[in-house]
Amino acid sequence: MITAEQKPIDEIREMIAPFKRILTLGCGSCVAECAAGGEKETGALASVLRMACKMEGKDIIIEEKTLDRQ
Repeated sequence: MITAEQKPIDEIREMIAPFKRILTLGCGSCVAECAAGGEKETGALASVLRMACKMEGKDIIIEEKTLDRQ
């Protein structure tokens, strides 16, 4: 059985801080079943990151994509 959990948003924001273009990539099969990285979660993560960057005044491009299988 595959289980997964999302990283904390603060940790993700720290990891992407030096970059200007970000791709949030999810999987529509395994991690979608445990609600950790499917299409909804990928979209939500991208939205949260966009809002956080906008509030900090950062100019960043964040795209999102979900694959059927990794």
